[in-house]
Amino acid sequence: MTIEEIGRHQKDFCYISDQDIKKMQSVSIVRSYKKGQVLFDPGDTINAVYFLKSGVIRLEKTDPTCTFFYLHYIKSKQLFPRVGLFTDKHHFYSAIAHTDIEVISIPIDIFSDILSNNSYQLKYWITKQSEMLKLQIIKIQKGTLNNADTRVTATLALLCKELGEKQYPRGNVTIPCPVTINQISQASGTTRETTSTIIKKLIKEKRITYSHKYLNFLDAKYFTDFLVD
Repeated sequence: MTIEEIGRHQKDFCYISDQDIKKMQSVSIVRSYKKGQVLFDPGDTINAVYFLKSGVIRLEKTDPTCTFFYLHYIKSKQLFPRVGLFTDKHHFYSAIAHTDIEVISIPIDIFSDILSNNSYQLKYWITKQSEMLKLQIIKIQKGTLNNADTRVTATLALLCKELGEKQYPRGNVTIPCPVTINQISQASGTTRETTSTIIKKLIKEKRITYSHKYLNFLDAKYFTDFLVD
């Protein structure tokens, strides 16, 4: 799948002219990464934006004391990174292949020039950034509460929203890739043992199932409502 094939089917490209789509296509590169490979780290020069063709990307950042941990997942058919496109010279966080992935790499100067000269596409880009910012504000609000149950539930709710795939006709929401207890606990700012206890409680309440590192949200509305401020 190329940029030309993706163009009219993805909102990140739908307002871009055929001429500009072909321009991006001529300079884009398709790359594959194995699970665990790093695409970039904090401080690396921003050379490209990536369209995730398949798989899941994990964005991470820790402070120097390893006390605060940022974790965000991106599923396929999305562009990243969305931070600092027009202002930053260096990456702010790490991007790691959470599963085997395939990406299309588009040179940053080409993409930013096309986007800045297309008001409709730029508006969509800003809208997506606003949605991400709102989610992060909610995560900060929930994450600063002195209640581990709330923090872990908020992390699960974000996973449900970011990676969830609704299953029909039952209406449950599944996560298509493994997520470990350690990753949930790091994102929640609590211990592995506490996280495990809270997950067991949610399983007992029939909110979720958790088997072989795969999450299944039986009561997706409970987690969706949890993110409403």
